[in-house]
Amino acid sequence: MVELVVVLGLMLVLSAIGLPRLVTSMSVYKLNVATSSVQNLIEVARFNAVRRNSTISLRQTLVNGQAAFYVDLAGGAYVNTDPVYVVPTTVRVAPAGAPAAATTGLANTAALGGGCISFNSRGVVDYTTCGAGVQSVWFISLGLTNNNGGFRAITLTPMGQAKSWTAPAGGNWGTM
Repeated sequence: MVELVVVLGLMLVLSAIGLPRLVTSMSVYKLNVATSSVQNLIEVARFNAVRRNSTISLRQTLVNGQAAFYVDLAGGAYVNTDPVYVVPTTVRVAPAGAPAAATTGLANTAALGGGCISFNSRGVVDYTTCGAGVQSVWFISLGLTNNNGGFRAITLTPMGQAKSWTAPAGGNWGTM
């Protein structure tokens, strides 16, 4: 009986040591999934623009009080038939403390202007619909609400190429 109590005690101590690391790993995993999901939704918007031979936009909005990105297929406000990604409550869009967009090393990088990215029928970024006609590399940054796990970002070049980035707190952006 004493041996069982000792084994259970050791298991509790080891679990208590490993639990914080497990929680942090799960949070970082959610951040990586959010980054990949937003990048995939950007590609969905681009492919829909080419497939429909029209201008299609990716927009940022709130869905039930949570930050979300959706592909505007109906040409207006979000409707439940639009492809959407609701950002988890543990992830923030454009978090405070994230490195500046310029540290990616890409020229003319700008934060997502007006919560909108448009693609024309050739799949390239259309700056007349979103961006006031100024060509730039769109930049969307994400971070955890508890500020652990660093930051992630997605850049989108004028030719429509999306790329994921990672950065530690206080560091510079590097490709994922």
